Amino acid sequence: MTDAKKGPAPGSAQLEAVAMRRPVFRPLGALASLFRTPLYRSATALVLTTGANAGLGLIFWTLAARLYSIEEVGRGAATIAALQLVSMLGCAGLTPALIRFIPPSSLSTRRLIEATYLAGVLLALLCGAGVLIASYLFIEPLSVPGYAFLGGVAVFAIFTLQDGALIGLRREGWVPVENSIFGVVKIALLVAFSAGGAWGIFVSWSVTTALVVIPVNLALFLKFIPAHRGRGREPEREFTLSEIGRFSGANHVSALLMGLPDFLMPVIVLQIAGARDNAFFYAAWSLVWPLRLVAVNIANAFTAHAADDESRAGDLSIKAGLLILAIFLPLVLVLTLGSHPLLRVLFGREYASHGDIVMRLLAPGLLAYAVVSLGVAMARVRRQLSRLLVLSAVYAAVSLPVSIALVSTYGIGGAGAAWLASQLGLAAIAGAIWSRGLFDRPADLTLVEEISPLTSTEDADRLP
Repeated sequence: MTDAKKGPAPGSAQLEAVAMRRPVFRPLGALASLFRTPLYRSATALVLTTGANAGLGLIFWTLAARLYSIEEVGRGAATIAALQLVSMLGCAGLTPALIRFIPPSSLSTRRLIEATYLAGVLLALLCGAGVLIASYLFIEPLSVPGYAFLGGVAVFAIFTLQDGALIGLRREGWVPVENSIFGVVKIALLVAFSAGGAWGIFVSWSVTTALVVIPVNLALFLKFIPAHRGRGREPEREFTLSEIGRFSGANHVSALLMGLPDFLMPVIVLQIAGARDNAFFYAAWSLVWPLRLVAVNIANAFTAHAADDESRAGDLSIKAGLLILAIFLPLVLVLTLGSHPLLRVLFGREYASHGDIVMRLLAPGLLAYAVVSLGVAMARVRRQLSRLLVLSAVYAAVSLPVSIALVSTYGIGGAGAAWLASQLGLAAIAGAIWSRGLFDRPADLTLVEEISPLTSTEDADRLP
């Protein structure tokens, strides 16, 4: 007879443990598995940064409009825009270098970050001096003294680069924290300096930048870099500063070529279609264009993780691609189907009537842009600088004439069609670059990698 009280059969505990590790297709289980995947945790932290910056930025400028005169807001906004432009021009190629080369570095990490900071500040100051001279000679001078503007430029360059350093050190969880603190403090200072006019807007921004830069970089140099050096893993090779310099230069040129057509699109519409149609176009553009940063942040997270172990780049690219599809497919659907009500609620009936077609054309381009961003990230991981430059040069050479031709023929609808067509064409080229790394992974890795709970003390220590 079989004993009813007999214990479990040999090996049943192991079978139960295996069964517990099988994927369960439940919403909460899937969400938990998502956040146990390091790449997805990193990407989520950076996407949250985008949301925090957008929300707190909206509050900042809404309060500015109520606390300051229209002229003061205009002058203050122009100064802040110049500050951001100069920072972009100075740091465009350096931030990707930090994200790409810090993960595999070891003893040279501190020297790499210090050299990048120095180069970024010098380039930003050079560009800032050019902006100051141009403003005095050709346009209205900025609302703050030149020395104050250049001081703000130097600090904001470090503020921009420190995010790249944190991502490269795999401390992505701190990026939304420090950016949220930056957003909240600058709002408080905006109120405190409301009697200072346009100067108050600039001071609230630049002083907050300095207040955030100091503690973040103390933590970065005193804790995060030593922890990165002491992780007990020797890199396959240390990259020289000349190699990193060439990488930064290529990325700088690529960023300018890729960004130029998008920055010029509202100008093209204004010159060809006129101010009234440009207002309708910009309403849709202002909703869709910032969402590109979601794709950029996913690509940055992929770059940091793939650079840490290039043999897993193909596997990680699949994970990043699935995350892009999970985010952008519903996002594109909502923007396409809800374009008219969104524009009507936010801007009014007339904007909805004229800008609806533009938004319906721009929205699908976001998915193509995300594919392009991942292709660019793969090229950075593989250090395929020639491919990166060809990709960006083709975009700049094709996008600008196509935009001019279609806007001249079809008005603002042509602008939306031009951006969509350019992104789809570029995505086809980027897809070819990306596909080269999809199947380039070690034989011991399978397509579906088991997701295990976060038990590594090293990974846990990286969380804020």
